[in-house]
Amino acid sequence: MNTPSPPDHEFERRVASRLLDVLIRAGLIAVLAVLCYEVFAPFLTLMVWAIILAVTMYPLQQSLARRIGGKQGLAATIVVIGGGLLIIVPTALLMDSFGSSIHDFVSAVQRNTLEIPAPKEGVKGWPVVGERIYDMWSWAHVDLPGLVQSMQPKIGELAKKALSIVAGIGFGLLQFLASFIIAGILMAYGEAGARGSRAIFERIAGLERGEPFARLSTATIRAVAQGVIGIAFVQAILVGLALLVAHVP
Repeated sequence: MNTPSPPDHEFERRVASRLLDVLIRAGLIAVLAVLCYEVFAPFLTLMVWAIILAVTMYPLQQSLARRIGGKQGLAATIVVIGGGLLIIVPTALLMDSFGSSIHDFVSAVQRNTLEIPAPKEGVKGWPVVGERIYDMWSWAHVDLPGLVQSMQPKIGELAKKALSIVAGIGFGLLQFLASFIIAGILMAYGEAGARGSRAIFERIAGLERGEPFARLSTATIRAVAQGVIGIAFVQAILVGLALLVAHVP
């Protein structure tokens, strides 16, 4: 009969020690990952926008860099400044016009110089809300100060919502400008970033499929961004034409 071999306590001790080392390292990595996420979470949206903008505008930055002698940093700076001006100048003009219109409207209401035209009879035929709109419109035409006086609580709530909307727009604009600046930094080091992204995809999908996956991701981001910009451009044209047709100053 074969006698059972005695247990190798030294081998078991070494295995247990290595397993404990692995668990300690995994725990430290998990804690470090959680802490990094807690620090990075407030800037996650900002960085995602920056990556999308950098990938979308990288061909433009490369074309500009070739024309100025391959200076990547200068080309990225020009793109960021030009894009920032395209965002800031129209927004500032729009907000100035909006603020002036609101000021003139409030002043006209306070001085009782605002004239509201009488509603047309066809307004009553509007479904669901026609009667209410016709009544309110008629009241504003006959006695605008009385209507404003009766709606003061609602006007206060609307003012608070309007202020929150304006604050949200301002915060979004600042966030977008910050992401634009970060995108410029990413574009200035675009070659290193491209190599890093290819290495990550090769690590995840393998050496053969890593490069195609990287190209597919880049093409997808650019196609979606161009589609969004195109739709926004068409919407802006349609809104502008509608305002011109309605004779809105």
